[in-house]
Amino acid sequence: MSQLSTMDAVPNRIEDRRSACPGLFRMAKALDGAICRVKLTFGTLSAEQAHRIADAARQFGNGVIEITNRANLQIRGVRPDTENPLIAALLAAGLGPLTDRGDDVRNVMVSPIAGVVPGSFDVRPLALQLLEILQTDASYQRLSPKFSILVDGGESVAMVEHPHDIWLSAIDAESPRFALGVAGMPPTGADDTSALGSVDASRAMQLITAILDVFIDWNAANPAASRLRHMIAAIGRDAFAAQLEKRLNFSIRNEQADEWRRSLPRPHGHLGLLPERGSDHRLAGAMPPLGRLDPDGLDAVAELAEKSSNGKLLITPWQSIMLPEVPEAMASQTVRELEALGFAARPDNPLATMISCSGSAGCGSALGATQADGLKLSALLRGRAPDMAVHLTGCAKSCASPSAKPVTLVATEPGYYNIFLRATNGPSRFGKLLAAHVTIEEAADWIGNLPLNSRPSTQRPLTSGSGGPPHA
Repeated sequence: MSQLSTMDAVPNRIEDRRSACPGLFRMAKALDGAICRVKLTFGTLSAEQAHRIADAARQFGNGVIEITNRANLQIRGVRPDTENPLIAALLAAGLGPLTDRGDDVRNVMVSPIAGVVPGSFDVRPLALQLLEILQTDASYQRLSPKFSILVDGGESVAMVEHPHDIWLSAIDAESPRFALGVAGMPPTGADDTSALGSVDASRAMQLITAILDVFIDWNAANPAASRLRHMIAAIGRDAFAAQLEKRLNFSIRNEQADEWRRSLPRPHGHLGLLPERGSDHRLAGAMPPLGRLDPDGLDAVAELAEKSSNGKLLITPWQSIMLPEVPEAMASQTVRELEALGFAARPDNPLATMISCSGSAGCGSALGATQADGLKLSALLRGRAPDMAVHLTGCAKSCASPSAKPVTLVATEPGYYNIFLRATNGPSRFGKLLAAHVTIEEAADWIGNLPLNSRPSTQRPLTSGSGGPPHA
């Protein structure tokens, strides 16, 4: 696929679509300046591109680079006079879409280890084909910038907690067939909403485009409803499936799909070392503090990639980084070097599993300084709450996490938070209230003193919760 380049005209302005996510050509305004989202193809990044992003963040932003929960990067603090030079610099680095109208719809997620480790179906060819048609077909370019698709090969390391407009998940790597669903996520527990149906891999692309076409036809008569969940809420799953089968001219509904459940991914599989398929190489993964880097930090990781992983980086939806193709003899040393850069590679380090929004330093809606408070909390929890994933959010919108985490701190005013434990029966979207209006020091005591048998699992509960707007 050939990307849009600086030889092409840079659009002066992409239309303002209310509540749209930031992108390359439409930068979202924030308290600390504009946000430029750099969408990556399945989280892949070369060391050279990483250096170019670091340079762009220095020159055109405020030096804050965020990893998002859909495996993209964001440059924060962009000034109005530097937006066009930033766009040109990123296009020159090969980080643009195929077409100027294709940037918004580059929301196809696969596992960061898709096609790399044993025991899964390689979904990358299908996902690349889908990514191309989304960007080049004019009818699909009008989809909401939040509209997202998951193509899951059944990998042991996979983010299956995010809700998607469309999801496909491989049922059997040996005989490739996909379970499929809309407005949700692959079911892993007995009480989860079952798959809508299943389809042979050879018909997967036909299926996805048919779903898009059915939705676009309905959306034309319901323009305020931008997501597939709105259509399902309006007409129901059965009516949607019937419309889809009529367009496809074959059936997708079957007993196999009703009974199918996806295997739970390996907890914290994106951290530490993983074997690669058919080789003596490893993937090395680690988490930067709260999913953020400064330009020097990104340069340092890029230099490590040049030395250890053939100049390749993988950005993950856990807001972490993996280095692929690390020779086995260098693997342990590579993890140590990541840790020396301030990354966390073990789940017993609170910063390996803690995420946060930008907080009041960057967002006018936030009631607390979640970034500074998160760093403080991680230090207080060191050695007290191993394997405890914590999410800090500056307000109830929960932009940094589209689904409930085991522990969520919701800011109530500067320096104070409500603490929630994830639970199947709420009552909040975050779960059950553990403590109200506490300081970070008090929060550390509450979390650190949780009895082991009452700590929420790092896996999502059996019943699927509703997710907020993805911070993609």
